Amino acid sequence: MQQLLTVYMVALAVGQLIYGPLSDRVGRRPIMLVGAVLYTVSSLASVLTDSIEWLTLLRLIQGLGAAACMSMGRAIVNDAFERDEAARQMSTIAIVLALAPALSLAFGGVLAESAGWKGIMVLLTVSGVAIAASAYALANETNLNPLPEINLKTVMTAYATVLRNKLFVCWTMSSGMQVGIFFSLNGFLAYQYQRHGYTLAEFGLWFALTPVCYLIGNSLNRVWFVAKGIERAAMIGCTLSLIAVVSLFITQAAGFTHALSLALPCALFGFANGIVIANATVGAISAAGKNAGTGAGVVGAWQMATGGIAGAIIVALGGAQVFSIAAGALILMSVVSVYSMSVVFRLKHP
Repeated sequence: MQQLLTVYMVALAVGQLIYGPLSDRVGRRPIMLVGAVLYTVSSLASVLTDSIEWLTLLRLIQGLGAAACMSMGRAIVNDAFERDEAARQMSTIAIVLALAPALSLAFGGVLAESAGWKGIMVLLTVSGVAIAASAYALANETNLNPLPEINLKTVMTAYATVLRNKLFVCWTMSSGMQVGIFFSLNGFLAYQYQRHGYTLAEFGLWFALTPVCYLIGNSLNRVWFVAKGIERAAMIGCTLSLIAVVSLFITQAAGFTHALSLALPCALFGFANGIVIANATVGAISAAGKNAGTGAGVVGAWQMATGGIAGAIIVALGGAQVFSIAAGALILMSVVSVYSMSVVFRLKHP
């Protein structure tokens, strides 16, 4: 059963690396349509199978379909808007992306109990149909200057070009570290709440402040922070993130046991994350220039990778048992994020 999630997440990350360069040649709309169809058909087929082997394969295809839609969404925003406005629109997308998991946690369990896992797959099928219909009826092609050809050499050249671009790498590194911190908190923070005598349900309620503040950060980013320039906005967010994780380390090292000693630093981090992610994502994709699709794929894959890998490494190092190890790792990741943004500043304002 765990393999079903792992396969999906791997396909989601790897798929974005494939679709990005491909969309620079064939366009964003065809990739999104193909991805939506893959997602819909694999979800429907999952309802009809009782084989775990087939279900694993179908989840892989489902992840590949989802990867197309996710990566093309970022690329389309970059194509359709000037950089600062793209950051505002990306904040809107981030708000939706934060609300969707919250709703799925609230209603997914109810659906699973009433209709089983196949009921969830039926819902995903309906979602896939809605995505495909929306893409077909509403999405216009935004890649107006496609690359003249695509083959293995041009794909490798595109990747080499964006990965040699220091501005792109720094933006990408900063966003990936912030996503990695968030997923890591999800992985080990519950253990610290339990050590302080709180139940998992209480942990869920206190930790809910983090995504709420993430929504607030994105909202303020739209109306205020972007106006200061996305470099400055992202630097402010990264600095607040560092303050948040250092505060988390200090409160626990000092022996505070009330839930607020954990919840308030996490809330500040959520707010900071809401400022960083949209700006850093747009900054990276725009820095990729004519290889924007490739850039969008790399950014998405790196965020997925750090989100999954960082938490696993921290737990493997003993972060679930020793909080100082976990908090120290978060501080290191946050320092990397701040340093990356400082390089962006030097490159943009020599």
